[in-house]
Amino acid sequence: MEFCEFCGNILNDDGRCPWTDCPHNAILDVMAAAEAADKQTTEGTTDTNGGT
Repeated sequence: MEFCEFCGNILNDDGRCPWTDCPHNAILDVMAAAEAADKQTTEGTTDTNGGT
């Protein structure tokens, strides 16, 4: 059982806080968007340095 570091609620099975306006959920959303953007950027580029 994990607790939200911001409000103390027990986190859902997916790691989100049950309080929809909790900063924990906002942080998860921003991190997911950043990872998706990073993945999209890295898939669109090729390695021209020979892997270094």
